[in-house]
Amino acid sequence: MIEKLNRRQYLKENVRSSFQFLGSIIGATIEQERNYIRPPGAGNELLFLATCTRCGVCADVCPTSTINLFSVDYGAKLAGTPFINPNESPCTFCDKCMTNCPTGALDQIEPDEKLGVAEIFEFNCLAFKGTMCDYCVRACPLGKDALTVINGKPQVIESNCNGCGQCVAACIQTYKGIYVKAREV
Repeated sequence: MIEKLNRRQYLKENVRSSFQFLGSIIGATIEQERNYIRPPGAGNELLFLATCTRCGVCADVCPTSTINLFSVDYGAKLAGTPFINPNESPCTFCDKCMTNCPTGALDQIEPDEKLGVAEIFEFNCLAFKGTMCDYCVRACPLGKDALTVINGKPQVIESNCNGCGQCVAACIQTYKGIYVKAREV
């Protein structure tokens, strides 16, 4: 037997299903257009944006000043939300941003959390120019599991790299031979 809906129930169900439909489209778009890196524990972008109150506590407690906040120049969606640029300041995964987040937008992470992945710029890397250099490899907190030397040249093992940026900070080139790019969602 088909249950009849009164006008209020009918409108309520239509509005709810419309928001679900729009949410699925907007959510997919937000994840696809993301080319920035969130702090550890951010997880799903749509859930993060819905949970983050833009209070800035994560940036205040970051001991390495790695976490910055988007300005209004980046639009209302991103304004006041945290991001990191491990190419300028590496993340140490100290957990202070996650433990101090008052809303839980930055949740505790798994040991294999990835912020991004390092990539070698061969045309800037000294090792690819014939100079013996392994500063980036020695700086990697994950050791040879994430960044190793093969035939005198650094090689990133993408599946193990967490994108912390320690390798970038250790690079002695003015124009870095390695950088961290945002992980693909």
